[in-house]
This record gives sequence, structure tokens and C-alpha cells, in this order.
Amino acid sequence: MLSIENVSKAFGGVQALNNVSLAVAPGSVQGILGENGAGKTTLMNILFGLIRPDRGQIRLNGQAVVVRSPRVAQRLGIGMVHQHFKLSPALSVTDNLALAVGRNFVLLHRAAFRDRIAALARSLHWAVDPDSVVGQLNVGQQQRVEIIKALLGGGKILILDEPTAVLTPQEVDELIPAVRSLARTGITVIFISHKLSEVNRMCDRIAVLRRGELVFAGPMGELSAEDIAQRMLGAPSALSSLGASSASPGLVRLHLSRVCCTLPGTRKYKPLLNNIELSVRAGEIVGIAGVEGNGQTTLIDVIMGSLPISSGVITLDGSDLSHLANFRRARQFACIPEDRQGQGLVLSLSLTANLMLRSYRNPEFTRLGLRHVTAWRAQATKLVRSFDIRCAGVEVPIQFLSGGNQQKALIARELYGNPPVILAINPTRGLDIGATAFVLQQLTAARQRGAAVLLIHSDLDELLAISDRVMVMYAGQLLPTKWPVVDRAAIGRMMMGITPQAA
Repeated sequence: MLSIENVSKAFGGVQALNNVSLAVAPGSVQGILGENGAGKTTLMNILFGLIRPDRGQIRLNGQAVVVRSPRVAQRLGIGMVHQHFKLSPALSVTDNLALAVGRNFVLLHRAAFRDRIAALARSLHWAVDPDSVVGQLNVGQQQRVEIIKALLGGGKILILDEPTAVLTPQEVDELIPAVRSLARTGITVIFISHKLSEVNRMCDRIAVLRRGELVFAGPMGELSAEDIAQRMLGAPSALSSLGASSASPGLVRLHLSRVCCTLPGTRKYKPLLNNIELSVRAGEIVGIAGVEGNGQTTLIDVIMGSLPISSGVITLDGSDLSHLANFRRARQFACIPEDRQGQGLVLSLSLTANLMLRSYRNPEFTRLGLRHVTAWRAQATKLVRSFDIRCAGVEVPIQFLSGGNQQKALIARELYGNPPVILAINPTRGLDIGATAFVLQQLTAARQRGAAVLLIHSDLDELLAISDRVMVMYAGQLLPTKWPVVDRAAIGRMMMGITPQAA
């Protein structure tokens, strides 16, 4: 039995947790829900030894324990999979896991250790190659390595912090029975998520945090989905109000014609994109669905100019983009990248500096080449309020914000100034229900203002909720659908490469 008793934690003037108590039974799946900034990750970081509480204690099987560090947590049988992975991309799966469990490379019996990794993966019905280099794995595969890492030490408590935020629908469907099978073996799983449908399928009990306080704890099914949303937000969810535009789209803003992209391999050229035909008009959202790794990221890279095309033409408002230098080309688009920390933000800079990265050249923010400090702070404060970015101040380093608040800061920066063309890749990843609805509302509002929006999203329900047209990316090819005439199941089959002609 795990007991968290009267735990409180403050960061400066922000009370992250206030007198939180929760008991978790062995062999159960405990869901933790709440808005971004509600205290979910702080509570789990305390349990894993990354943060020391100001007050309160943790008990395991009735015995009070002091979790001074992650190493102590591991010795106590507690493992954690973080939102942002803790893997070395240059090392193999085996080497990463050996480091995690404290094995000496010289003394490591590699064959036996590899067999152990493979056996654990098979027990979860996952295909994991122990010799693969982590940096060459897609996000979903890396997440599986993280889960195996947390289990290798023989842990009895597994914390999953937003595990499905980086997974495709198919991978989520594989994760849920894996978690349930772990619970049947006696492992306690704490599952943090913003997606009520997944919590309903996976969890035995749920706890809801709001602004650092526990507002509900009980069995799954005691509250309806709308009741849970109201406990989390203090208000009903706004997702149901979203939908496709009733207005007619305007002129084509972004157009790709017969675009191909290849990457030199050791023996032959590997096609990444094959004869892509795509048009995005002013005043519409074009959604691209697909299992990760089928070319979605490559598509954005070639549009932005960071990857060269081997043939074809990309135009913006009828002008060929190939003559523009990469930095000038990238400035033509507002872009919400998939990896907010690696591509969207500079973690060592302040929240203000990150919010200004797109617009700092504007005359109102820079005079004679010098930064207008007052204007920067005023603009940052305005965006913080407009996008409900929860922070201890606009000058705090952005690395100290929660993942969801980092994402909101990124979106606030990119959507400021009514950009004409928006490229969005998984823009709601890691966000709670309220923030998800807000971000999708921002994209639909941009469409209403005449923006051309290209939305690549692994959450098919959210993609279909706001897209005017939907295409499917499969094996480097972009396949049109007849959405909204066809149903969700037909698009799902296309994502798996099954009977695309049916959609």
C-alpha cells in the first residue's frame, strides 16, 4: 500500500500542492487528473525523489519513508516514466538500460541482459530490438524503452506521466492491456493523463487535482466524464463546441506539387516522401492523420526548407519557395513543432525571451537595434494572460514551467500577429482538457480570420473535430479522403494501410 499524507509544496509564491493525501492499493491502476499546473507532476516528482516536500510524508506498506533521490526511489521499488524521456540518443537500447539499472559495462553479461530486455518486451506484447540505437527510434518506441527501463529494476510501483501524449491511437490500444497485465501481476500503476477516455479504459480509481488541492478521489465510474471535467476545470468542457467551418475557403496559400524527398542510404536511396500533392487554402484547416513515422515530420521539414526535395515544387501564394534562404523561408510560416523542448523553445532563456523569439525584430519591440525592455515585458505579460500561462513571473526561465505551460507559451508566440499560414504538429500534446479546447479554439479562430492551417495530429478525434478536409499520410504518400462523408473507422484503416480505396 502506498500512502501520500498531507503533502504540501510551494515554489516561491506559487503553492503547487496544498495538503494532498491519497492512498493507492497494490495491484491497482490509479489515475491522476488535473489541469496543467494542478500539481500532478509535482506530486509524482516528490514520490520519485526529484523534489522534497515542504510538509507531509510518504508511507509504503505502513512504513514512513524519505525519498531523497531517484536512486532511493528505485531501491524502494518506485519507477517513473517522465513526459520528456531520459535516454541517451547515441547509445543502444541495451546500453541505456544498463546505465539505468547501474550495470558496469565491463562486467555486463550482454547476452543475458539482452535476453532479459527482450523477454520483458514480449511479456508486454511489444517489439523492441535491444541493439537499436535510441536516436533512430520513433517517439513511441522510445517511450516503450522508458517503460521497460522503469520495470527492469524489479519495481512494484510504476508512475506513468502522460504516457499516451506521444503515442498513436494504435500504440495507446497496445499500452492499455499492457498496463492492465502489469496490475494483474501485483504492480501498482499511477497513470497521469488528460484524456478521460483513456483513464476510463485503464484505471480502477481516479484522483482529481485542481490548483494544488485534491478535489476528488474515488472509484472509476463514480463520476461522469462531464463531472470529472468540471472537477478539473471548475467549468464544463468546451471541446463539444468545436467543428469545421461553415464558410467557403479562399485562395490557395500553400501548394505542394509532385514533391519527392529521398535520403541517401548505405545501398540505395530511401524514399521519405513520394509525389506529394497538397493544397491549403485561406480559411480552412487541412488535417493530416497517420501513424507516426510515415513521413509527417519530413513533410513539415521540406515545407520549412530544413530538408531538400529531390523533385517537385513548393509555392506560397503562388511564389516558388526554393529561392529563399532557409531562415527567410521559415519566417513565412507560424510553426508549432512536435518537440517543444528540442525545436520550439530555448529552455535556458526566460519566458519573456521565448515569447519574443518570433516578433523581436518588430519596430515596437526593437529600437536602433536595441531591445525595448518595457515593451518586451508588456507583450509577454499580455500573452501570459491571454493564454493562461501559469508561471511565477515572465522572467522565470521557461524550463521551470510545466510541460503544458511550455506548450501554451509556444502556441501563444506562434499565433500572435495573425499569421497567414500555420503549420501545427500535435499542438495539444501534453495539454489538459481546458487547454486542449483553448488551443483548438485558437486554431479555428485563426481559420475564421483567413489563415491557412495545416494540422498534423496523432489524436484522430481532435483532428476530425476541427478539420475541413482530412488526408492520410502512409509510407511517405499523402492519400486524400472524402471526409466528412466517410467515417472515423475508414480513416483509421487508411492509417494502417488497409483498403485506402474505401475512403
